[in-house]
Amino acid sequence: MNTPTYDQLKKEMTLALDTHVDILKDVSAIDTEHLEAIMFMMRSFGFMLDRAPKVLYEEDSEEMNFLMFQYYSLLSELKYNLALNYSYAKIQDRSLIEIVNTFPTTYEKEMKLWWEELTGLHVDDSKQTNQTQKFE
Repeated sequence: MNTPTYDQLKKEMTLALDTHVDILKDVSAIDTEHLEAIMFMMRSFGFMLDRAPKVLYEEDSEEMNFLMFQYYSLLSELKYNLALNYSYAKIQDRSLIEIVNTFPTTYEKEMKLWWEELTGLHVDDSKQTNQTQKFE
């Protein structure tokens, strides 16, 4: 298995943070009918990105691996939940799923393998009993 380097993961996380900032600065209006979905998405981003500044500052490779595995897992879960519960929701004529699909996933498979090798646990691409689809 080729685990991405710290610098590769750092660049990926920096891009994810930049994508999040772009969402925040590009919103000029929110339709109240979509507010619940947008709040759900934003809270999810909070959980996904909460530790990022600290991990980037400390430059700890192992912590970066954990952060990126968590980021990819939560991003995948967010896509699933948006498709299942909020497929109608939009910000300025862009669906939330379309917006979330702009987040980088370059090393998602590698980090799942890293986690499996570290823990001996298999990471399944499913949520509960439903097989997830790739939302692109």
